[in-house]
Amino acid sequence: MTATLTVQDLFKLILYLLGVGALIYFIVLIKNLNNVISAIRNLLIKNEKEIDITIKQLPHISENINAISKGTKELVETASPEAVKLINNASSLSEKLDKTGTKVCDAVEEVSQSISSTASTIESNIKNASDYIELIMDIIDIIRNTLKKKK
Repeated sequence: MTATLTVQDLFKLILYLLGVGALIYFIVLIKNLNNVISAIRNLLIKNEKEIDITIKQLPHISENINAISKGTKELVETASPEAVKLINNASSLSEKLDKTGTKVCDAVEEVSQSISSTASTIESNIKNASDYIELIMDIIDIIRNTLKKKK
């Protein structure tokens, strides 16, 4: 038994299989969607009293939110000038601290240079004193040698 299968027949078979697969996927999707809707319905039935209470309290909640918003707006309007002053003061303080820090750094640099210069001078003076002491020792040796020779 031989059967001829054309490319057109092959494409039709593939399209039919894809259609069947899509139909199965659609059925599974509808089943899952039905389960979700059932769960939501059960949740609504289970919490019906709490939902009704919440819905009845919504106007009161809305009034509270409006009152809080109004109070917050008034507080912000009252505090805004003070906040601007505080920011300006902080900015001014920051500038003063920056200037003071610069002055302190300059003073520390001058003191460190002065100490370095003083240390160099002391070192030079110590070398000079050492040279003088060595010279005096040489003179004493010369005098001693001269006195020894005369004897």
